[in-house]
Amino acid sequence: MSEHPRRSQIESRLRWSLLKLFQIFIVLCLIDGFLDITYPLASFTKNHLIRKVSETSPAKPVKPGSVQDIILPTPGFSVRQEPGIRGIVAEYHSPNINVAIDGLRYNSPTPSENSATVGLLLGSSAAFGYGVADNQTLAAHLERSLKDVRLDNYAGLAQPITDSTLRWYDYQKKHGKPDFVILASANYQIFADCQPVPAVNTKSNIFLFLAEKIADRFSPKTTFPCASNGSLDLAIRNSILAIENAVAFGRKQGIPFHIVNLPTPYDANVNIDNLLKEANAKAQIAAMQRVYSRFHEELAKLELPEFIDLSHSLPSDKMYFLDTGGHISGEGNRLIAETLRQRIWGNKFSNSRD
Repeated sequence: MSEHPRRSQIESRLRWSLLKLFQIFIVLCLIDGFLDITYPLASFTKNHLIRKVSETSPAKPVKPGSVQDIILPTPGFSVRQEPGIRGIVAEYHSPNINVAIDGLRYNSPTPSENSATVGLLLGSSAAFGYGVADNQTLAAHLERSLKDVRLDNYAGLAQPITDSTLRWYDYQKKHGKPDFVILASANYQIFADCQPVPAVNTKSNIFLFLAEKIADRFSPKTTFPCASNGSLDLAIRNSILAIENAVAFGRKQGIPFHIVNLPTPYDANVNIDNLLKEANAKAQIAAMQRVYSRFHEELAKLELPEFIDLSHSLPSDKMYFLDTGGHISGEGNRLIAETLRQRIWGNKFSNSRD
């Protein structure tokens, strides 16, 4: 065979190989484009269907006190915001969870209307009762333990104390002044400022996104906002100032009120054996324990008679925390409610219905 036909044959094979590679490249580009379009749509559709199914599925029996029995809509609650007030829970109704159009969380299937005394509970998701049924929230247990008292639960989700203070103002503008107020979100701001967060995924290409997801399963990337002493000091000061401003606002209202620091999984001497089983929980819990240890040192310096620290109100005999977000089981809420009732009223208003 001469040199010229052999060269032509090699060039022909090379052109064929390049053509195939180009075709494969075009197909991959088309697949990539298709996935970039359909992936968000599929994710949205899946979440929408799950939510619809969860809203119509029969409710499972609630076992108060068990950290295994978490009652939640899937994929979660919808929230709205007003100027200066975030995390107002949108209207929602199911056999176990009921929220009115204005964000009022029910304490029972049939909310009481006529009561001699009306109280207002504000705060973030732990006060709202995230993860438990209506009758197992802090407000529900406290209302049942008090005689002829209605406690309106207007706590929100991820709602700092500054927002809850403005919620207090808004409530009074619409409903008049309550007989007393409990603002149970003294520690949420420090949690929001310092909680470890996953590194943001900025990959726009679906293949790079999936590759990074796989890599994160083996070595998750997490940032710790309050790792340095300087950043932690700023976070603590932010929380302390928010508490002091809430007290200043409350004192102008002329009604009894209390700023409450609820227990968290990061306090000393709490049972969190169930949480330590979660992936990467040990490092996150250790980081937040350092944060809350410093935070409690500063809280102890506050000379505010309206401030109530309940961080040690849960015994260590059982597990009362549902997750690392600090949400509390029904039995945990009952114990906190009883401690809070004793701290505020003693035996006054006692009803002993729990």
